[in-house]
Amino acid sequence: MGKDSTTEVDVFAGICGFTTTIKIKPEPGYMARLSIESQCPNYKKVAAALGTEPLNVMDELFKKGQSKVLGACKVNIPHVSCPVPAAILKALEVGVGLALPSDPKITFKS
Repeated sequence: MGKDSTTEVDVFAGICGFTTTIKIKPEPGYMARLSIESQCPNYKKVAAALGTEPLNVMDELFKKGQSKVLGACKVNIPHVSCPVPAAILKALEVGVGLALPSDPKITFKS
């Protein structure tokens, strides 16, 4: 993953039952094309809002308040605790080679 190949992440968001697939295609200069496919109608809106232009991953991850991903999610996602926005950012990070792929987990204990 990273540098040349497409990074693909599947996110099962939880109780809503929706699955979202995130695909990252890296481009030179820490740029990447993002594709979002989801059963969730709100993430379809996020995908439409972000369009098909490459994203500057350094801006997405390190320029606070300037993330296009978080901006689109803020406008279109009514459930702020949804894990998908974090998964999109993590996929971008891995997709351009800034992190190694590893599955994050949230585990509820009784």
